Amino acid sequence: MKVLILSFSQNQVNEDSFVPNKIGLTFSCVEECEQELKKLGNMVEHICINKKNVQKCLACGKRGWGICLEEHKCILEDDFNTIYGYMSNFDAYIFISPVYFWEMSESAKTFFDRLKRCDVFHKDSKIRGKKIVCIACAGGSGSGTEETLHSFDILNHFLKTEMAGRIPVTKANFEEQKEVIKKFMLEVGK
Repeated sequence: MKVLILSFSQNQVNEDSFVPNKIGLTFSCVEECEQELKKLGNMVEHICINKKNVQKCLACGKRGWGICLEEHKCILEDDFNTIYGYMSNFDAYIFISPVYFWEMSESAKTFFDRLKRCDVFHKDSKIRGKKIVCIACAGGSGSGTEETLHSFDILNHFLKTEMAGRIPVTKANFEEQKEVIKKFMLEVGK
């Protein structure tokens, strides 16, 4: 099984990180997922969207639909089209976003806005029907994970993927949620 992890945080777990508490919760979840999937013999790749050039949707063209509706790609020349095309090489996806103001991160919203425009009406979608696991990582107060997971539910509805797991992770529950992550990695890695 080939699994693609897409993360949407600038922060990393290292001394150069600008995470005030040095926890790097999103990247800690990435590492947990990678370890569990590899133990199960899966091929795993991680792309941090924040390290890529993915611009916001322009809602261009007629009625706000540029070439994305007909050609299933974006007119913007950045990293999005490459990543979108690359996604077809994988059997399942793990989406991991920090929670900012009770929502997924800005880079996640930007990426998924464009993904929906290019893929939702694509009759030959290479994403449709594939399993996804969505993880919402809330530092600070730990609030907003359910609201963020609800946004992933909406994404799942429109992409017509198969929601294999939704995991709320906070600084306070991370150690316990490692078991939940392990369970869902087993589910997605079959």
